[in-house]
Amino acid sequence: MRFTDLQKREIIEAGKGRFLGYVQDTVVNVKEGRIEALLISDSSKLRLFSGGDKEFVKIKIEDIIVIGKDVILVKDQYSKH
Repeated sequence: MRFTDLQKREIIEAGKGRFLGYVQDTVVNVKEGRIEALLISDSSKLRLFSGGDKEFVKIKIEDIIVIGKDVILVKDQYSKH
């Protein structure tokens, strides 16, 4: 799977069905040659036309339930209360 394929998928909390954002980057363990986490834009803090730093939510690979055709389902621990 290519990184561009991941970027096209919505990140959704499985239990609540809440949209979290889209994949912006990855955290790669270079020694082991594997992806450790996905970085997604925090949809509640997405600022259009902003020159400031973007804030990201880090989704650990082990917290991904399934990567589907159109979405990536993750555990609910990423909810903002």
